[in-house]
Amino acid sequence: MWLLPAFLVAAAVGRSQATTTYNTTRCSQIASLALGGNGSAITLTDSIKNGTSFTGNTSETSYNTEQTDLPASCRVAFTVQTSANSSAGAEIWLPESSTWAGRFLSVGNGGFAGAVNYPDLVWGLRKGFAAMSTDTGHHSSESDGSFLSYPEQSIDWGHRALHLTTIAAKQIVEAYYNTDISHAYYAGCSTGGRQGLNAAQRYPEDYDGVLVGSAIPWQTHTSAWQTYVALEQYPSNRSSYIPSTMWPVIAQAVLVQCDGIDGVIDGIIMDPSKCIFHPEVLLCGMPTANQSACFNSAQAENLNRMFRPWLSSNGTLINPGIAHSGEATFEYLMDSAEPEFVAFYEYGVVNNSDWDWRTMSVDTVALADSINPGGSNAYNPDMRPFQDAGGKVIQYHGYADYLVPTYNAPAWYDKLVGYYSDIGRGGEVTDFYRLFTVPGMGHCSGGVGAWVVDGASQGGIVPPTDDSSHSMLWSLVDWVESENGTPAPGPESVVGTKYVNDTASQGVELQRPVCRWPNVAEWIGGDVNSTSSWVCPKSGIY
Repeated sequence: MWLLPAFLVAAAVGRSQATTTYNTTRCSQIASLALGGNGSAITLTDSIKNGTSFTGNTSETSYNTEQTDLPASCRVAFTVQTSANSSAGAEIWLPESSTWAGRFLSVGNGGFAGAVNYPDLVWGLRKGFAAMSTDTGHHSSESDGSFLSYPEQSIDWGHRALHLTTIAAKQIVEAYYNTDISHAYYAGCSTGGRQGLNAAQRYPEDYDGVLVGSAIPWQTHTSAWQTYVALEQYPSNRSSYIPSTMWPVIAQAVLVQCDGIDGVIDGIIMDPSKCIFHPEVLLCGMPTANQSACFNSAQAENLNRMFRPWLSSNGTLINPGIAHSGEATFEYLMDSAEPEFVAFYEYGVVNNSDWDWRTMSVDTVALADSINPGGSNAYNPDMRPFQDAGGKVIQYHGYADYLVPTYNAPAWYDKLVGYYSDIGRGGEVTDFYRLFTVPGMGHCSGGVGAWVVDGASQGGIVPPTDDSSHSMLWSLVDWVESENGTPAPGPESVVGTKYVNDTASQGVELQRPVCRWPNVAEWIGGDVNSTSSWVCPKSGIY
């Protein structure tokens, strides 16, 4: 329980007369709010003036990009005791009462990042949310998973820190405004996507709506795949190694074979599931190959291995392969000094920083499943508690994701649908869960497609029109917040945007509908860069 300080009760009476000075006083005084739990406390309050800038100083450099022209708000930092010997830090930024619509938003993290995600926090703040981000109970960069060797920090990262800081943040919000939060939301991408799914599955009362992008629901399997899929790349002197110079060549060959499947040659593969790519055209000696940039047969098989699903000896799926799209960005995963994010297994599974990742196998994955480090897997299809509480989920994934294979999303969605069908409630899934795949979008953002969908980890780049037709976040809000007691229909599509040079100030390059799974937009004629030239099929959705 928490107590509302008397000064806030008195201040609420004059809220309509609020001024910047008044809010500054109120912001500083919120520091006296007592948070539940030993060791839990507000550690900083700071009034952010309208139009000013802010730069973070965290262990994850990408979260320290300067945030400019900020709206007036109250920045509150706090810590929460998560166990007898662990704690998590977080910040909640509170917009002025005149711009707050009663909504709360938690934003997620990326990779192993143990830091407040200021870019996404500010993205939510600009939309009028009281926005929060947590360091997930440790301090590290996105690539440093050494904290996983500490069980309590591992649990915090897996799910606990977000839950407990959300509870505390809600207390702060309701004390600051002296009113209840109307609706609570979550938005995150990559690890942040997994965090959101875990929250919905484990803590169904935390959020009314959850927006997850490029999620890793099967953490133990996807982390293993990120090592397994690159094993033929190490060491770099083996015959199967594909050098970084070949990825643009491969990308072009894929486009030549698959770009026209949708009837339009525009550099975007709309539905990679229909792409049947033959890397043999790049074999040295073939008339179709550039003899200065060509393959041997081992390299061709290595590439095919990346696209294929990883199966056990008895045919059980370990993890899907990569979709045919975005090959020009494969260098990140395939040409590093060692496989990316191998730390999950080094510290979280075998707890040995000298572990030989070349031994990655199906048995290693089985060991990880038995441990489930930090309870990180968000693969429980029994979402009835969240559904029964009225919760909604929108999930999206880029078809050109080079880091988390797109087909992880439908694999998880099929598991969810299968579970509900087995208990006789299969028709209810679309009442609370919608999945979208975004052609030409990379991991969370970027790519040749219409990737600006107003989701987390998109660098604060927002659609030209701030409404539910162009925004995944506002689509979720509209779905959750029914009018006059009448449930709102779930979204069928959202218009994605691609800016010239991915810079909003340079104007819109193209817009295209992002359709509900398993459909993608179909061209009906006209300007290929115009939304009106594309439609979402109505058949086949489930």
